[in-house]
Amino acid sequence: MKQLKLLLATILLISNFCICSALAQEKTDVVYMINGETKDGKVTAVHDKSIDFIYNGEDLTYEFKKDDIQKIVFASGRTQIIAQPKTSISNLPTTTAEERKNKIAILPFTMVSNDQGLMSEAMSDQIQHATINSFKKNTNQIIVQDPMTTNALLLQNNLDPSLIKNLMPKQLAELLGVEYVVYGTANISFEGTRSYGSSSTTYKDKRDKEKKKEKSSGSEYTSNSSSTVSNYDTSIELNIFSDAGRNVYSVSRNGFGNSLDSYNGTINYLVKRTPWGSKHK
Repeated sequence: MKQLKLLLATILLISNFCICSALAQEKTDVVYMINGETKDGKVTAVHDKSIDFIYNGEDLTYEFKKDDIQKIVFASGRTQIIAQPKTSISNLPTTTAEERKNKIAILPFTMVSNDQGLMSEAMSDQIQHATINSFKKNTNQIIVQDPMTTNALLLQNNLDPSLIKNLMPKQLAELLGVEYVVYGTANISFEGTRSYGSSSTTYKDKRDKEKKKEKSSGSEYTSNSSSTVSNYDTSIELNIFSDAGRNVYSVSRNGFGNSLDSYNGTINYLVKRTPWGSKHK
């Protein structure tokens, strides 16, 4: 009986140790970046201007600049503040009206979707670039700011999409050095898939020439094909404000077609009807 009790006690001790070890292994260091990203893993070193970091499940060491980091929450629970992510609105740089004249900047698009894959920063930038290309192609008497300049100025001033909404259009135009700012929203909803199928039959005829008879034989071949198409319901909204805070253009339109890239045709339609567009009345 004593041996049985000793065995049970030993098993219980080992189980508790394993549970505690597993819980300890689950805790990781979390690095919070200024752009809103989080990185889970292990901080292996902290330098004057950077940190060394290893992602969970990897061996490669990465270096992150402290200028890009807001804070680090270590596995122990300790929090180390690296940099403040917000910029005081009153301290934002400004430009003169003459410097901004006839210039326009298109902001990264706000994404609304039931498909989380379309809520990414990459998709927002993709539609932003499509709009910029449309402005360059379908407008005149306006200078379109390069997206790298627009996005770099936003990043340098720690203005992510949530903070952009805290700025008045006048302040944002002065910061970006343009007379007009374009706010865009893309609402793209996944509506499901549709399958299409088709079949075709081919008959090959063979004649027996050696026997000089009108005998013929043949083979029949049937092929089938099918395809699946994803359907999307898309709408694009554009709002353009001047550096005086005046709304000079505001419109929303449903997309042309059901494909994911149908936003291109919708954007072209809307841009052509802006005050500088080729079809502006």
